[in-house]
Amino acid sequence: MQLTAFGMAGRAHTPGGALLDTPTAYDATGTASPRAAGAGPSLSQGPVYENGAALDGARVERAGRIQFTGWLDLSALPEFLLLDSGREPGAALTGLQRLLDLRGAEAVRRLRGDFVLAHVAPDGGRLTLYRAVNALTPLFWTQDGESLLWAADPARLLGDRPPRLSDVDTDVLPMLIAERGMPDDRSWFTGVRRLPPGSALVLESGRRPRVETFDEFRPHENPPRTIDEAADGLRERLARACGRMLAHEPDAVLMLSGGIDSAAVAHEIGSGPGRAMGLHFTLEGFPGFDSDREAAESVARACGLSWMPYDMSKHTRAGGDYIDIPATGALPQTHVPLRGIAAAVDLAEAAGARFVLSGLLADQILAHDLQRGLFSVAGPAILDPRVAGEPVWQTLAAAAKTSFAGGAPATAGQGTGRPGGKALATARYLYRLLSGDPTTALPDRDAIVHPVGFTEDAGARVTLALREAADRARDSLHSTMERGGWSRRRLPQGITSLFMLGQSLSTANLQAAWINYALPKHRLISTPFADRDVVEYALALPARHRIGFGHGLTVDKFALRLAYADRAVPAGIGHRMQQARIDSISAMFVNQNVEACRALLTPDSLLCRTGVLSRTFVDGLTPARVHRNGEEIARLCVIERWLEGLDDA
Repeated sequence: MQLTAFGMAGRAHTPGGALLDTPTAYDATGTASPRAAGAGPSLSQGPVYENGAALDGARVERAGRIQFTGWLDLSALPEFLLLDSGREPGAALTGLQRLLDLRGAEAVRRLRGDFVLAHVAPDGGRLTLYRAVNALTPLFWTQDGESLLWAADPARLLGDRPPRLSDVDTDVLPMLIAERGMPDDRSWFTGVRRLPPGSALVLESGRRPRVETFDEFRPHENPPRTIDEAADGLRERLARACGRMLAHEPDAVLMLSGGIDSAAVAHEIGSGPGRAMGLHFTLEGFPGFDSDREAAESVARACGLSWMPYDMSKHTRAGGDYIDIPATGALPQTHVPLRGIAAAVDLAEAAGARFVLSGLLADQILAHDLQRGLFSVAGPAILDPRVAGEPVWQTLAAAAKTSFAGGAPATAGQGTGRPGGKALATARYLYRLLSGDPTTALPDRDAIVHPVGFTEDAGARVTLALREAADRARDSLHSTMERGGWSRRRLPQGITSLFMLGQSLSTANLQAAWINYALPKHRLISTPFADRDVVEYALALPARHRIGFGHGLTVDKFALRLAYADRAVPAGIGHRMQQARIDSISAMFVNQNVEACRALLTPDSLLCRTGVLSRTFVDGLTPARVHRNGEEIARLCVIERWLEGLDDA
């Protein structure tokens, strides 16, 4: 039993900041309309599909106290709450409402899918908004006078007008451009908040609204003992995750890179009864793209997918539209390949496929704890330069340089701050490693993001936001350790995965693409690597199952490569360590349009005026510098064009 839904919005009158204890009013027209003072919550639900079939408004209205966006697999829920798929349409939605009436947050934790929910208690005295712990789907809310408003699209919370420049939250612009550190409760617009993953917004009669964590990832209780067991367990869960999504709507579009992550998804969806299509982005004539294309096509053919190459050259040529803001949405998407998700959604719509899939998040959930993972896997052999590839003191120095624990915490205006030289930094790193500081396992900001053109203050804001995200990952794993009775001095396993996963689930870039393209066309952008069971299994994997190590070389995503390489996908795909040169797509546009980029990024640009872009950088923006930093400059251009396009009249 699967439910899918697209879009929701609502309003609750809150005099004095508290919900009125009145019967619920329900609006099934698809438009959220303000109610008079004293009315109950107004709920607006977009189209709902049950096992691929659209439900009419009357059937949806029977579940008048619940709304959702995303997709849900209800097959694991108690039989007494749900009728099977052969009975009355709409029963699953009313059963879901009943389940939340009885069990609340505990019921949401049991659900599988990618979703956000709103639920009004039977007496109308409590409203709860939920976002699943693994949801890429966003939910936004704001307070307007004596009303609480929420929606799946933040533009609906700005009133009956397009977004204006004055609406933009300029403090988060550096995080949007860097694609790192975006606070999970902030949005593009001042006063419009996002609900963090695993959180609920609760509004009760007589009380002010509050956001609380109701769920978190819990690593699998029984980690696999051998690498073969790890590979089999991972493959089993990925197959189940794909089955959940495509059990009732088997047609899908897969964004296929030619690497192991999307190849694993290709195998699982190709094994089903649907007509999956492999969409590959290429750049004709650019070095390296031929090998990517050959690899992706070999995967598509081997896994039974139809092959659909999409040439990005038409967007990146001189005068191309690569960085243009789409007319279908008002939010900036900065991640490469721009135009790619739009093409995938259009293809899915034309083919009648509900899901657009990718191999996204494999790198995050299977990441080993930086540096510590090497020590854990190599053991005493790390002292042998023939194994490590370098003397141990060089390994330690490199680890200290790229670890959060290797230097003093950064503060605004002070950069990353590492007083005391290399020797002191290495000593500090060793102390924190031995004392069990979880941030030892995390990479420093400079190791994972290189903001080009930022002012010192803008760079510091990204650094501090990343440190706060690291602290959240640490606190989450510590709470898991306490539940399991582990010592707090033990360095948590999988903290890097949890940190990177949290960053990905909070990425405004992917959410913008979903809002701009997928939401209006009733499509879903998803990945089986975000499945809760897959994530929790991967979090529990020991370092030796995440990486292979020897003779100075590392093999990342070791269990995944063993699960699929030379078994389910063409030989050699699992051994490709460098693929999907999509960064070159944005670089190509910038190189072909240097003058257009320089015309956007001027000392009088909005990014300069808001304190994000350094005027020194702008003055030195030569063709040679553009050539070296194409992707970063494309991001700056996208945001500048977005800001300039907002009407502030």
